[in-house]
Amino acid sequence: MGQSLPQINVKDYGFELNTNQVEITTYNVENDSVVALEISSYSFNNEGAMESYEYRNKQNKSWKKEKNTYKKGRLHKKTGKFSNSTLNKKHYYTYDNNGHLSNEQIRLNNGNTNTVKYEYKDNMLRKISSTIDETVITHHYTQKGHLFKKVYSKKEADKTNVISNHFYLEDKEIFSYTAPKSHYKAHIYNENVYIGFELIDDERIKSKLDRGIQRFNKEAPKDNLPFNLQKHCNQTWQFYDKNLDKVIPFEIKIYKYKKDASGNKIKYAEAIVDIKTKTISNLSFYKTTFKNNTIVGSTAFDKNIFSELKEDITYINIP
Repeated sequence: MGQSLPQINVKDYGFELNTNQVEITTYNVENDSVVALEISSYSFNNEGAMESYEYRNKQNKSWKKEKNTYKKGRLHKKTGKFSNSTLNKKHYYTYDNNGHLSNEQIRLNNGNTNTVKYEYKDNMLRKISSTIDETVITHHYTQKGHLFKKVYSKKEADKTNVISNHFYLEDKEIFSYTAPKSHYKAHIYNENVYIGFELIDDERIKSKLDRGIQRFNKEAPKDNLPFNLQKHCNQTWQFYDKNLDKVIPFEIKIYKYKKDASGNKIKYAEAIVDIKTKTISNLSFYKTTFKNNTIVGSTAFDKNIFSELKEDITYINIP
């Protein structure tokens, strides 16, 4: 299920507000052989809300299409069609008196219906509960209304609830753990690189991290943290580099950006690193069309960018 409200705005996908369409082609790169794997595209209306999404897998010929319908500026219905028609579904959205999304009904092709319920307090989203997988997500905010924690509680048959805690800074997840204090994961967002890693079961490291979590839980609600996202990520990267024997990366991505006339960063390439081989496994190229018909990037494979991204890997320590 979704971690928050349904993503419909260009900003939700990391695009700029004046974006009209984004086309993406993902390539598999192996032994100097380049094969197009997937093609996808997003289209947005003049208000920046997503009108449609399309995806096609060039290997197995599967596809899916989503179309959003709006009423009075609010998302009313999302229709999903798939190459496997048994997966077809429709989402219907209803709102409370304050204009907040309160209920999402998902009608499946087999006639079944799933429900997602959204609850608010002081105009802030507080809880999401779903009949899909019996998951409840509780949101926690600072005094200034910034999200700093989500707590996931999932019911499992004949077992106690599985509870995981996810901590946020500037709307980015920075670390998480599963109660009681296990499966520690951390996230680094630094310049053009993203690293997600988990920690091995080491009491010294866990003890140090627990102290950091206690401090975060105490200071974040008061908007009293002595660091911002960038400083935190810089410190986390230093920790990562100094403890390569204690960390297990599970995802590494490298991005390429161009700046428009207003200084906005427009993503035009994204590489996924194969952690075992320390090479690029998948490479996506973005073509962004703006409202004024200007275009940034291309979906064609670019050997020069590929070479630059391979060079970027050398600056990342991978255990």
